[in-house]
Amino acid sequence: MVRVFVTGITGFIGRSLAKRLADEGYTVYGFVRFLSEGRRTVENAEIITGDLTDYHSVERAVRLARPEVVFHLAALSPVSESYFQPSLYAETNYIGTVHLLEALRRHARETVRLVAVAGTTEMFDSSEELDGYNELRPESPYAVSKIGEMLYAEYMHRAYGLPVVTAIPTNTYGRALVRQRHFFVEKLITEMLEGKQDIYLGNPDAIRDWMFREDHVDAYVHIMKAALDGRPVFGRRFAFGTGIGYTTKETAEIIKRLVGSQAVLHWNALQRPVETQKIVISKEAIRRAYEALGWRPKYALEEGLKRAIEEWKEVLGKQ
Repeated sequence: MVRVFVTGITGFIGRSLAKRLADEGYTVYGFVRFLSEGRRTVENAEIITGDLTDYHSVERAVRLARPEVVFHLAALSPVSESYFQPSLYAETNYIGTVHLLEALRRHARETVRLVAVAGTTEMFDSSEELDGYNELRPESPYAVSKIGEMLYAEYMHRAYGLPVVTAIPTNTYGRALVRQRHFFVEKLITEMLEGKQDIYLGNPDAIRDWMFREDHVDAYVHIMKAALDGRPVFGRRFAFGTGIGYTTKETAEIIKRLVGSQAVLHWNALQRPVETQKIVISKEAIRRAYEALGWRPKYALEEGLKRAIEEWKEVLGKQ
């Protein structure tokens, strides 16, 4: 069966993707930082420890896994934290990607059939709906590091023929992992489930296209199957989302109703140096993903939020 190498396998997308691939019979290897929490708890995957910032450990992992398919999901991703640690984000996200792609070029160039690189909507000008080819306009050190990652991957495709595809998912929720509860949807769900009466939030008018975890994972699976089928996907960017935007205030009120919370929401209490006002994937991007990959979103916002809330109830012991 096809050998799949997943960086960031202990993250909420990496873990879900690895489980699905293992269930479907793929041989899964995961690259995990030496000190990552839960680094040996991913079922049905062979774990290889290392660090993206250490080229030799990346090279060792590639040699051991001998991958045919690579999902590069590992990254430092909390946007707010990147303002305080820009060098760390650059070293991990950009330089780490350079290390991975160079190791693949040197040791797996003849055998690797797909390198799917995770991008982010934070990279682009958000004044219009996003299709992955909008003007680059980063508004955080995180976004700058991800632009470098994407452009280097695309360079490696042009220069050396690495079979690169860039996936650009919109904001994704469904992170039932305690260490990831600081993201907007997760913060709201967990604090409401815990009975907090005052919840402090940022901009109430920011617009987001929220995608449930399973649609995100499904996008990667569709990219892989299209690549293995020989469809013309290499060197391309695909943006994934629902195409529907909600303000953060609207989203918070939906979560409040679904949880049954009486919490008071305090807006504009948390500020970033720059706030991306709108992130919505275009209908054209969704059409393109369907035509090229056969992918389309399955979960409406309320349906996905209900599942996310039930998952958090189990994690927090609130059943």
